[in-house]
Amino acid sequence: MKPSIQEVEEGLSSSDYLVRLQWAERMDWTPTPEQVEKGLTDNNKQVRQLWIKREDYTPTTEQIERGLRSVIEADRVEWAKKKSFHPTLEQVMIGLTDICASVRKVWAERKDYVLTPEIIEKGLTDSSNLVREAWAKRMDFIPTPEQIERGLHDRSVRVPIFWAERMDWTPTPEQVERGLTDYYNYVRSAWAKRMDFTPTPEQVERGLTDSYWRVRMMWAQRMDYTPTPEQVERGITDEEWWVRRAWAERMDFTPTALQIEKALKDESLEIRTIWILRKDFFPSASQVHDGLLSKNEKVREAWERKVQQMLTSHIDNDSDSALSTELSL
Repeated sequence: MKPSIQEVEEGLSSSDYLVRLQWAERMDWTPTPEQVEKGLTDNNKQVRQLWIKREDYTPTTEQIERGLRSVIEADRVEWAKKKSFHPTLEQVMIGLTDICASVRKVWAERKDYVLTPEIIEKGLTDSSNLVREAWAKRMDFIPTPEQIERGLHDRSVRVPIFWAERMDWTPTPEQVERGLTDYYNYVRSAWAKRMDFTPTPEQVERGLTDSYWRVRMMWAQRMDYTPTPEQVERGITDEEWWVRRAWAERMDFTPTALQIEKALKDESLEIRTIWILRKDFFPSASQVHDGLLSKNEKVREAWERKVQQMLTSHIDNDSDSALSTELSL
């Protein structure tokens, strides 16, 4: 039931901040301008910030100005997050130059103001890692070559990752090589995902043997190179489940009978299923027989799907036709 005007007023005027907090949280009533002002100037931080977060009122110019210039950092952060006002250029600049990095970060994440080259440059060179990370993730400006190069060398590991993930610039061969050999695992992983460069055989081999499994997985998922038999063998027997799974899904190599036999015994049920359902895998009658009698229900289901796959694939050679006939009986 919607509270009465008297109940609301009594709650907002309570000497107990927990009661005021409870009423600030409730959204089943609409505050008056006077009640909004009282909430925004409450002497309790939690109550005040809940009022800042409420979006069922339009703050006045005076309230916005007061909030953005508050001496309390937490209040300035919440006001910077507030979407119910369109900031002026002066307010934007106040936020972007705030002494508190958390405030500057929120303003870096806001997209409701026009960027200038000066604003972008100031953000990308901010003293705080958090702020530079926020700017590196923004995709509404075209970075200069100097800004890109500086970002790739940033002292924060996350900033180079975000720059490596951006696809609005074309890296030089030197930048590619440096990224693929970076000390940090996640930087190398981000570069391995980029598809705007053609890797050299040396880069491919290095990526496939990287010490970090995610990098090896990313290289296994790339389809812009032809793996060697040695790379295939190493990949499908990798110690990491995700890497073996990526190789099981590649269809640009013909697995040997021994490789298939090993794969059908993989400790991962999902990987075994992928191998069973590969369209280039033509099992023997004994393999199908054993698969359909598996004690594992999921394995049996995979083999049943394989049988249906084979019966509808129009196999031409005699041995496979014989097998297909045998399966259909």
